[in-house]
Amino acid sequence: MIHDYNPVVSGVQCMTNFRAVEPNGTTYNNYVLFDAVETKGGVLCTNGRWRSTDGGGTGRTTFRVFIKDGVKRGSGE
Repeated sequence: MIHDYNPVVSGVQCMTNFRAVEPNGTTYNNYVLFDAVETKGGVLCTNGRWRSTDGGGTGRTTFRVFIKDGVKRGSGE
C-alpha cells in the first residue's frame, strides 16, 4: 500500500514524500519528483523519478497525477 502520496507543484516540478508499506508492516520512505506540464487548465505531473530517502533505491514510475483547482487524480499502467 502507498501512504501519504500528496504531490504539490513547485515551478516546473511536482514532488511528494510517500511511504510504501508491505502487508507485514515493513515501511519504505520514498520521494518522487515529476515534470510539471501545464495542460487542459491544470498541471500534469509526469515522467516520475523516485528514490528512497535512505539512498537504497531509485527508479522511474509510469504513474501520473493531474491537478486542477486543488483536485488530484492519478493514473498509471
